[in-house]
Amino acid sequence: MSAYVVWGLTLARDAGVAVREDALARGVRFLEFEIVEEESNHDIQAWMLHALSAYSESMEGQGVSYPWEFPLTRTFDNLRASSDRLNAYTRALLALSAHQLGLSDQAMTLVRNLENGAKRDDTPDTSVIQRGGGVSRESVIGTAHWGEDGIWWRWSDGGIEATSFALRALLAIDPGNELIEPVTNWLIKNRRGAQWSNTRDTAITILALNDYLRVSGELDTDLEYELLVNGQSIARRRVSGEQILRAPSQFAIDNELIVDGDNEIRIVRHDGDGPIYFSAQATFFSLEEPVTAAGNEIFVRRQYYKLVARETLLKGTTYERQPVSDGETLTSGQRVEVVITIEAKNNYEYLVFEDLKPAGLEAVRIRSGEPVYARELKSGTIDAGAAMAAGSGQAGDSGPRDTTGLLDGGRERTDYTGRSRWVYQELRDRKVALFIDKLPEGFWEIRYDLRAEVPGEFHALPIIGHAMYVPEIRAN
Repeated sequence: MSAYVVWGLTLARDAGVAVREDALARGVRFLEFEIVEEESNHDIQAWMLHALSAYSESMEGQGVSYPWEFPLTRTFDNLRASSDRLNAYTRALLALSAHQLGLSDQAMTLVRNLENGAKRDDTPDTSVIQRGGGVSRESVIGTAHWGEDGIWWRWSDGGIEATSFALRALLAIDPGNELIEPVTNWLIKNRRGAQWSNTRDTAITILALNDYLRVSGELDTDLEYELLVNGQSIARRRVSGEQILRAPSQFAIDNELIVDGDNEIRIVRHDGDGPIYFSAQATFFSLEEPVTAAGNEIFVRRQYYKLVARETLLKGTTYERQPVSDGETLTSGQRVEVVITIEAKNNYEYLVFEDLKPAGLEAVRIRSGEPVYARELKSGTIDAGAAMAAGSGQAGDSGPRDTTGLLDGGRERTDYTGRSRWVYQELRDRKVALFIDKLPEGFWEIRYDLRAEVPGEFHALPIIGHAMYVPEIRAN
């Protein structure tokens, strides 16, 4: 906390805010002694070093030589010697400290090392578990981040703060780095309303984005653009620096301008060279059969399996899982396992998946709220499943490989990571609704059982998923 306050007061003073210099100086003296005591606690020591190096740089800027050679250089050397045990957050702090202390070569080396641990997704609009889940375009900005995804135990493992400090290090040390744009995009995608996960995350992220705006010069833009739909001009606007936060954010297109088949949306720049960020959203009613799989930031895939009883010599009755294909026949009383695979491109809160049951099939459980869990799949499982589907030529069957074999109660799958999330299940007449309060980035699987009951020929409609408070994040 003392390091946090020293850093904050230093930033405030550099911004022209009057601060109590005696309080700041006493905080610095306390850290000078305490930083030595934290020699074996690399996270805290790096955090203190970052605050003291920011103070040192501020004093140098005022023409006051701060005597930082000892203990700051000794602390820096200690952390560099332990670099193989540092996480992404601590590496970013160390890189910023080196920059603030004028150690340019070491700072650049640390930034290069930081790049190696980035988690990148260059196609955030496409899915591994779906064919047709999205079509990648060059205009789509990728994402990159550091830290743990959604679940962590140490403060320095949090993805938002780790990524924000990594972005600050990139902007300060290597402002032309190719990771800057996807890292900024990841931070923006992980905002929830007007904030991030807490006030500290929000403050540090805004500080990093402020650095981005300063380095990129986007606020100094002056441009004119025109929006055309199928050759018809919809709007023509000029945006200058002082108007950039009040620029029009949405244009509705009249239905009369939309034609059957392909529609062309063009944004034409008439003047200026600043960046233009855009997205398009369409709502329509379709009679296509079958309904095409789609997704935006989340993707979902559903598979059905018959549970066929088989007698064994020693274990008695076991159940073999057999995929249920389109047009297949079931017998009344037969159990069907539903396997729902979810790909989350980021960390999400308050997701709902509504699985529309085929008429004639009912849930085996009779009461809502009984335990159901989303279990995380290893990414290699997903990759292997996609490779198998590609080799077999089965279009659309790019889901995870099933390694279960017989469900005899005595075997455990080996393709789970061990992480799980509780799911609240509601059993309704037409669907099974699954509510998840927090779902980290990755691949997740939910399983539950249905029973074939009423004879007849039935149609299974798609499973639908969306973020309850961000409805444009959705999938089917």
